Amino acid sequence: MAPIDFPNSPALNETFTVAGQIWKWDGNVWRIDTSQGPLGPTGPVGPTGPTGAASTVTGPTGPTGATGATGLTGNTGPTGPTGPTGSTGPTGPVFQNIDGGASNTLYGGSPTIDAGDANG
Repeated sequence: MAPIDFPNSPALNETFTVAGQIWKWDGNVWRIDTSQGPLGPTGPVGPTGPTGAASTVTGPTGPTGATGATGLTGNTGPTGPTGPTGSTGPTGPVFQNIDGGASNTLYGGSPTIDAGDANG
């Protein structure tokens, strides 16, 4: 059996129980207390006490869960209104008659085109 580890600096008549045996400090030494009989068995567990008041402290937020699956694509919405007319573009190249308007006439510009017979 292991040695008994009695409390340090006990008060006069302080008791200490080890393995069902009660010891009493007489001011000089620990003595077995014979004034009380041996301890009986442990009694039954008492009823559960009432639930305490609700806490006013909020606990920390848990981690964010995984992203869920992407849902189905919805129906195409209606076509929007026609936008405003854009600004007029730059003027195209000016063509000039460079061979007098004969058949297979070439008109200069960018690019040069064959306008054919200008007279007919």
